[in-house]
Amino acid sequence: MILILGGGFAGVSAYNQNKENSLVVDRKDYFLLTPWIIDFICGMKKLEDIIVKYKKVILGNVQKIDFKNKKVILDNSKELTYDKLIVSLGHHQNLPRLKGAKEYAHKIETLEDAIELKRRLNEVKDITIIGGGATGVELAGNIKGKKISLVQRRNRLLPTMSTASSKKAEDLLRELGVNLMLGVEAIEIKKDSVVTSYGEIKTELTIFAGGLKGPQIVGNLHANKNHRLLVDKNLKSIEYNDVYGAGDCVTFEDKEIPMTADIAVAAGRVVMKNILGNEIEFKPKRLATTIRIRNEFFGDFGENYVEGKFAKILKDISYLESLLLPRRLRE
Repeated sequence: MILILGGGFAGVSAYNQNKENSLVVDRKDYFLLTPWIIDFICGMKKLEDIIVKYKKVILGNVQKIDFKNKKVILDNSKELTYDKLIVSLGHHQNLPRLKGAKEYAHKIETLEDAIELKRRLNEVKDITIIGGGATGVELAGNIKGKKISLVQRRNRLLPTMSTASSKKAEDLLRELGVNLMLGVEAIEIKKDSVVTSYGEIKTELTIFAGGLKGPQIVGNLHANKNHRLLVDKNLKSIEYNDVYGAGDCVTFEDKEIPMTADIAVAAGRVVMKNILGNEIEFKPKRLATTIRIRNEFFGDFGENYVEGKFAKILKDISYLESLLLPRRLRE
């Protein structure tokens, strides 16, 4: 039996390749379309638009992996045995090691986080967002009727995307009146303010929108400093026999695997094919990254910058593919 830990994009993708001989373990009974969680928070999608209920998932939190005896122990004391194991437990947000972060910064890690943040937005006027990646940019651009500051340590927004996408995001956010603080580092988060390298910002709500790492249980294994399981080019654990990995919680020794949904889906396909006897080298490659700010769509398609209708079509296709991904766990 092939046991898949984690029912996110990588885990479900792997399951789709071999559902007859696989079991999925997840802490929740639904598939969360994480790339569209901002759309839900900002009112552009309803809750039912971003979750798909499972029918064939073993519910439980992974407490321990016994590699010697090929067992996984869940929080309800249930033990599961495996012949092959796929670790695809996704990511956690890595709160920065700055004073007050754990007490006062609001994360966007789970559906529960998103629901609480959506509620809090109705209670405040001044918001500070820390992080200028896709999450921070889409949040800043789609929260309406608030005074927003965005603190970004780098000198530009969307640092993993093209300079054209960065400029487009900056122009749109400035037009919306967002206070962009580029090249500015957050130093301390207080209850009603954020201390930065540029000065102190008054705020009623601080949202942390950056810094991802693997879950703690992966950090206890043979992992890098960000708790990501180290795998070889075939997505096989470099230390444990019959253990493979895919998605945000794994990476190569010599090169970081990007933590994105499309790459997780591709990794899920490859890892299951390799378990079934192939030796496919995984080469992570992003096909498209699209950003939405209000009614503007833009981003990168391969090496090219795109915007307008074509960018919107890419975003819509990605959503539909994500919506259909867990269909075999509903049968």
